Amino acid sequence: MTMHQLATKAAVCLLAVVLAGSALAQAPAGAPPGVSPGAPGGFPPAGFPPGGPTQGPPGAPAGFPPGGPPQGPPGAPAGFPAGGPPMPPPLPANAPKAPADPRNLEGTWSHEQMLVFRINTDMYGDPLPYNDRGRHLMDRRVKATYVDQLPVINASAECLPPGQPWQMDLNFPFQIYQDKDVISLLFQEYHGAWHIHMNGQHRKDGKREYFGDSIAHWDGNTLVVDTANYRRSLWLDVDGTPASVNAHLTFRIRKVDLSGTKLEVVVTVDDPWYYTKPWSIVRLYAWRPDMANFSEYNCENQVGAKGGVSQYGLVPEAPEETQ
Repeated sequence: MTMHQLATKAAVCLLAVVLAGSALAQAPAGAPPGVSPGAPGGFPPAGFPPGGPTQGPPGAPAGFPPGGPPQGPPGAPAGFPAGGPPMPPPLPANAPKAPADPRNLEGTWSHEQMLVFRINTDMYGDPLPYNDRGRHLMDRRVKATYVDQLPVINASAECLPPGQPWQMDLNFPFQIYQDKDVISLLFQEYHGAWHIHMNGQHRKDGKREYFGDSIAHWDGNTLVVDTANYRRSLWLDVDGTPASVNAHLTFRIRKVDLSGTKLEVVVTVDDPWYYTKPWSIVRLYAWRPDMANFSEYNCENQVGAKGGVSQYGLVPEAPEETQ
């Protein structure tokens, strides 16, 4: 197998990933339910272990440099340079201001921290609380990608919405629209649309969607979103940190600075199928009205021409441990 083929298989799950500089998130207000007290020294940024992000997955093929992914996935859009796309320029001084109302989240936002390829720790630096099933599945996925060179098919590889955590981790813009009944997040990549229904109840018709069924209420100036009933199991990150179709995800969304230009999202994963207790991560997003005109996200071309995902050696995942 050629080095190009090795790099291709390792990179297939990283389609159109944008790497941005890391930024420290403001410490969230209080620990979500089921999460241990904070580590000394405050909250590690964005789920990174103390000291920063991990230096590449173990067993990664040659060409996977420490501290970063392969040099751009195959079929990436024109202008995608080796090492990843350029960081977005600073927000122009004359850019529109964010709404002053802390409950008005409308506008264009973008993840401003470095992409986490594998969530090894929660927001306090504690290891993820896998049960035996979850640990075995995660080990199998990592081995399939980086050792066997036979990564398994996931929603991203099929150009389907991968769910909120992976969708929001990628460094592409998304737009928020809201009224008193519905808050909608529309994403540039995967043509994703997440609709949050205010002060309602979970649907009872049995229909499941890729972003699950989300209801929300305001807790002070924090939007608390309760999401359940996913259409398919989730990969929470590039390497396949799992969540089952019956996972319960809670999102606590709030503005965290006086100018309203920083948006904090704390995600709590409650999924007894894979974990022994709930755990949380935190992400920070920047106000980017200059990115409101989305680029076309042509995922089909990036996945790979006539052969589809099989061209890159992806294989279906064994079903015995997924749900």
